[in-house]
Amino acid sequence: MGHWLVGAESLAACRFAFSPLVETVAALGVLAEIRPEPWRRDWLAAHQPAFRAHLATAPGPAAWLAARRPADWPAELRLPVPDPDADPRLPDLPTATGLPPEAATLLDWTWQHVVRPEWPARLRALRADLTARRARAERHGWPAALPQPGPRHRWLPDGRLRLTAPDGTTPRPGTSPALLLVPTSARHGWLLPDESHTRLAVVYPVSAAPVPAPQAAPDSLGRLLGGARAALLTGLDRPRDTRQLAGLTGLSPAAVDDHLTVLLDARLVAGTTTPGRYYRTALAEALLSAQPR
Repeated sequence: MGHWLVGAESLAACRFAFSPLVETVAALGVLAEIRPEPWRRDWLAAHQPAFRAHLATAPGPAAWLAARRPADWPAELRLPVPDPDADPRLPDLPTATGLPPEAATLLDWTWQHVVRPEWPARLRALRADLTARRARAERHGWPAALPQPGPRHRWLPDGRLRLTAPDGTTPRPGTSPALLLVPTSARHGWLLPDESHTRLAVVYPVSAAPVPAPQAAPDSLGRLLGGARAALLTGLDRPRDTRQLAGLTGLSPAAVDDHLTVLLDARLVAGTTTPGRYYRTALAEALLSAQPR
């Protein structure tokens, strides 16, 4: 195990890429999670029955998947580094050569039945994350734009990014690879170095699987909670941070924080494992579903 030290020049020159293949790996990991994140309930309810039925007819892929932790096996696949100049509307699954046959079978099924129908919505969500991070990097620097690249990676006091290489990978000493950032809806990120170790893709999680834009809060909920809190609760259809909620609702970040405190105390909102991001609880989901439209 070694480390890459990514300096200021590589960070300034970093590029983004969107990969249907990476997103298919992410979707498969979510479907295989034993304890999925709570805001994925609706998405899992729509896709998991068919996924489990498929596994029941494919004992080889099912055994391959069961023997691995969802957080670990994406890095094990050694996917190709995505091409930042490729058209993201076209699937890049055919470029995934050398995959275990069981993994290739699972990825093909997941792409055809899960990701492909959702790809336009997923791509919009990934593009939105890219835009937000670029803007934040320009204003506050990359440590603010990508504060948590992963549990094994960290920002150094001098502004360099230290990335821990996957098992079986030995970075060349003193090299600062060309950096590629790949957003995904996976729960955990991973690294994709190319064979020469001169290019490195950092796959990082953005949020839960994309869902339609939040609807307007029901009038009845507004009368119960107040218009601002009802709007915040409706806007938490997927995990969002204070800045995103302020943009959705038109409230100031300070006002969002004040209202979130009340919603947290009422157990209608909870924090994610990523500090500063929130989602609505099962109690809030029940409250919303009971409202007349």
